[in-house]
Amino acid sequence: MTQKIAIVTGASSGIGRATAELLAANGYYVFAMARRVERLEQIRSDCIEPIPLDVTDEKAIALAIAHIILTKGRIDVLVNNAGFGQLGAIECVSMEAAHYQFEVNVFGYARFMHAVLPQMRKQESGCIVNISSILGQIALPGFGWYAASKHAIEALSESLRGEVKALGIDVVVIAPGLIKTEFAAKQFELLKTISHPLAYQKIIAGLYQLLAGEPAAPSPEIIARAVLSAVTKSTPPVRHALPWDSKTAVIARWLLGGRLFAWAVRQQMRI
Repeated sequence: MTQKIAIVTGASSGIGRATAELLAANGYYVFAMARRVERLEQIRSDCIEPIPLDVTDEKAIALAIAHIILTKGRIDVLVNNAGFGQLGAIECVSMEAAHYQFEVNVFGYARFMHAVLPQMRKQESGCIVNISSILGQIALPGFGWYAASKHAIEALSESLRGEVKALGIDVVVIAPGLIKTEFAAKQFELLKTISHPLAYQKIIAGLYQLLAGEPAAPSPEIIARAVLSAVTKSTPPVRHALPWDSKTAVIARWLLGGRLFAWAVRQQMRI
């Protein structure tokens, strides 16, 4: 039986690393991609081949995909996971920073989809898994630019699914809620570089309030298992939200309506 080939971006830590390791443990040959070379080398094995790259580097992506096709002859799975969260009030986040948020979170995903689709069309099979977020269908104060990038991923995924389903290619969105990763710590460091006037200080405090539960959140393996389940099913789900908070937030937004949901969020953030 031909070994299946997977690409996982953002594979140096968190969800990406857990996914790369789980796919490899279940028979996939995984090309693990990220910027942090030292972290990538920690997961190198007979079934995991690290490729250091930046998802904003289109030439590097093209070279990586060419290498995969040359050495393995196929691409069965793409897990688009690399990204970060640009927190802060919309007014205070510079246009340069907002642009970079989309450059990584949206166009980074798009570059990989562009790169793998010709091969997937040729082999008439494949599965693209785009890691979105609880904020792909709702938005909260202080998360505006990050939420906008994840809303864009949800829209691109839905459109692409309709375009390639008849070609034998599946497109799956997995939308994590709060997961125990390095996300909060890294984004709070980035947040410190943005100047906010006094008028927004309650919102900044509210961000810390919302993300305070990350250390007690489920581990990234819960998302890795969802990815494995999706790519091994003959009919994968179009969208899988987990853990429970990711499901309930979207349901609450629908049940309560925009105004009442926004009030509930403000109460939780104490703003």
